[in-house]
Amino acid sequence: MIIARKRFGQNFLIDPRKAKSLVNALEIESEEAVLEIGPGTGMLTERILAMGARLTAVELDRELVPGLLERFGGRNRFRLIVDDIVNVDPADISPDGMKVIGNLPYNISGAVVDWLIEKVDSIKMAVITLQKEVADRLRAEHGCRDYGSSSVLIQSFFRIVRLFDIPPGCFSPRPKVKSSVLRLIPDKGLESGINYPDFRDFVRACFHQKRKKITNSLASSAGMDKAIIENHLAAMGKTANCRAEELTLAEFYRLYKLSG
Repeated sequence: MIIARKRFGQNFLIDPRKAKSLVNALEIESEEAVLEIGPGTGMLTERILAMGARLTAVELDRELVPGLLERFGGRNRFRLIVDDIVNVDPADISPDGMKVIGNLPYNISGAVVDWLIEKVDSIKMAVITLQKEVADRLRAEHGCRDYGSSSVLIQSFFRIVRLFDIPPGCFSPRPKVKSSVLRLIPDKGLESGINYPDFRDFVRACFHQKRKKITNSLASSAGMDKAIIENHLAAMGKTANCRAEELTLAEFYRLYKLSG
């Protein structure tokens, strides 16, 4: 019997209908390269292979490895990597790009989203399951309460489509929250030449004190001069009292370039 371990944030999907819906959402073509994040008990793995994909599964929990190898190891289109997904480069697996799927453990969803952004040039599409609250933040538009740095960053690289929710009873152990499934389609909004790590740090600094003026956030977290920030905002038609949540993606790009 496989027991979910808390330190990995594991909640195994046990509903075959939801598993089918997840795999179908990835729109897999025969012989297409697919990367699965955290195959766990193999609920998605079986269905991905049945679609004819060339599957690379990345599993960190070594206790799950024997079961996965026993079940799928003999299949020539299956490869298992025992590692943390953030250490894996899709370009090393499939230079022509690949699709990504996974039920993300709640405790690593932020790290995986950062990984998806960093590897966007190697990703054709991603279908991921997240805590609903996290999914809502990623999809949030400017002016909404949930809009934050994660919204700006992911939307700068992907078009996000909410597919469906998954109730707690579809997992074992049963989580205390609902989950949402998102489809991420690469759609880079950043201009060429913009350094992503610098832009990421800038956006996070803007939201450092989310309910306060953006001038105060950038002054306290990035050491920028308030007067200069106010001048940049004025050039964009914004007041000195502007908050980060009021800026659109395009306005973040412009403020970043002005501040550079």
